[in-house]
Amino acid sequence: MEELHSEADNIEFLAQSILHAFKDMEVQEGQVLQYSQLYPYLQEHYPKYKDVQKEAEHHLSKSALINPAPDGLMLTQVGARRIYEGK
Repeated sequence: MEELHSEADNIEFLAQSILHAFKDMEVQEGQVLQYSQLYPYLQEHYPKYKDVQKEAEHHLSKSALINPAPDGLMLTQVGARRIYEGK
């Protein structure tokens, strides 16, 4: 695991890890990635995710890539295009 030194770097790395989770789990536009699925993925890829999780989710939400859902994160149309089409 890469050692990151600034909080901004940690937030960006976690945000990218969350997007990778959507892609690896083949979540489509409008679907919710359940926290019960996301947390084990993040624990494996970035064990310190809890330190900046809320900030990373807020960053992705402000970028219109995800929307918060009661039990996870919903992938938006913009998020799906970025993940699957690279736009």
